[in-house]
Amino acid sequence: MNRAITLFIIIVSTLLSGCGKSDEMNENSRVFNMQINRIFSENQDAVFYIQGRNKIIAQDKESGSRYDAIKNPFASFFDVGTVFYIYDNNLYYIRNKETYTQAGALQESTSIVEIDWDTYDERIIYELDTRIKKEAFLGTIKSDSGSFSRIISFFLDNKYIYLVEGTTSGSKINKVDRQTRKAETILEFPRNIEQIAFYGKYIYYVNLRFQVVRLDVETKENFIIPDVVTRNMMLKDNQLLFLNPRDNGRIYAMDLNDFSLRKITEDAAYTFHYDDRYIYYSNEDDNKYLYRIDFKAKSNQKVAEVVSNRIAVFQNHKELHVLSDKGTFVVDKETFEVNILE
Repeated sequence: MNRAITLFIIIVSTLLSGCGKSDEMNENSRVFNMQINRIFSENQDAVFYIQGRNKIIAQDKESGSRYDAIKNPFASFFDVGTVFYIYDNNLYYIRNKETYTQAGALQESTSIVEIDWDTYDERIIYELDTRIKKEAFLGTIKSDSGSFSRIISFFLDNKYIYLVEGTTSGSKINKVDRQTRKAETILEFPRNIEQIAFYGKYIYYVNLRFQVVRLDVETKENFIIPDVVTRNMMLKDNQLLFLNPRDNGRIYAMDLNDFSLRKITEDAAYTFHYDDRYIYYSNEDDNKYLYRIDFKAKSNQKVAEVVSNRIAVFQNHKELHVLSDKGTFVVDKETFEVNILE
């Protein structure tokens, strides 16, 4: 009997240990979709979104109360850029320092600021001096960029900060080591990069031929994903979700392990986003109204007669946001009740 109990304990301990490692790997390899996650995000307690100029709003998931996520009393002296990112329990946002002249506002520098969500303490973790065109990391000048540059978007993992920068010649992605502070350009692109997703050690982007390319952030090797042409794509774990122009804009899913394809919608979609249960999309065959469909493509239903130009779905929250020609609407996932975002 004692041997049986001991064996049972060993097996359970082994399984729990394996689960912990798997969770840790998933936590370190979270998905980032640039077209959504740079302006909408969430942590366990709140959802975050941009509202107007100089406002990042946090909404408590439990109470529904909304408040300014930036509590720095001197925030009014800076221009808060409309790009931010949530990682672990920290909020990262863009802060622009400007000098006002007779010709107008002259941007001096762009910084990435980290807010500890427990204490609200702020610190600058990266600065791009747009006036002298040099990059600084924690106050240390690293390199001369040689041309005007601005941060379009950014995302992080445990080791690096990845900066998507617009330049006079197009755009680029810089990888900055969070410990050594060394910066390295891993991709240069002749136009603005509009579609980027990140998972694990790979960045996915759409090239000039509208092919999806997988970039290894360590080796800088590029691999073209087979049989995909698109202008609009997102990652969900090991799946690539995209609008397929070869099928009049239907939503498709590709398994990135074996590159197998399957169709999700019979309707053409203008845009989409997802949570763990559904893909929410703008139905081009029905006035761009908001629809949702489960991942098995069995349950498809109209959610709201709201023209949906952009959809932001929060994973662990009962509401989603729809950007429409008439403003931003809040839609309840359960009741389908629609209200204008105040």
